[in-house]
Amino acid sequence: MPSYSASGARNAVARFWVCCTIVFTLSFSSFAQQKLDQLLVYGDNFLFSVREPAGWKGDTASAEKFHSNVVLHEATQPAESLAGLIRVRLSDKTDENISADMEDDIRSYRAQYPKIQFKDIAIRNLAHPAVAKVFYVPGQFYEYVTYMNPGLGKPFIFSVSMNSQKSEATAKQLGAYESTLASLKLLKP
Repeated sequence: MPSYSASGARNAVARFWVCCTIVFTLSFSSFAQQKLDQLLVYGDNFLFSVREPAGWKGDTASAEKFHSNVVLHEATQPAESLAGLIRVRLSDKTDENISADMEDDIRSYRAQYPKIQFKDIAIRNLAHPAVAKVFYVPGQFYEYVTYMNPGLGKPFIFSVSMNSQKSEATAKQLGAYESTLASLKLLKP
């Protein structure tokens, strides 16, 4: 039978705890690095995450003036610029039919802008059902609008929009918009 001294046992326990501390620190560091690319946006009874597209900055502090929960704007643009501004809002869901929500917006815009036109947008890599269109009056504004249903029975829908001002969105803006849509995750409820 092997014999252990008290100091040998203490050294073994100390080595064990040092190893545990190192493993925990490395695991936590790795976990933190993986999660830092998502912004957490929260309010009364909801929590969702969104990833800032490369070259865009998220802002929850000024989002309210845009009737949003978070806005994402190009880092190279002045903070007050509306060009390429991506707005994300979580709204109460009345039913699962997001197409009806889009149709309500279309009717509202038609009443306000008689010359308005609409075009479908094909959005790729979405985990949830979505309806997307461009609302535009050439030379006046281009508004990209998407409604996304985060899940059957969930009490909210995502409404995401981007204004590209007087011309169609650039490839960079469209890429950021699609990236934002693909990254949205309702975490609570």
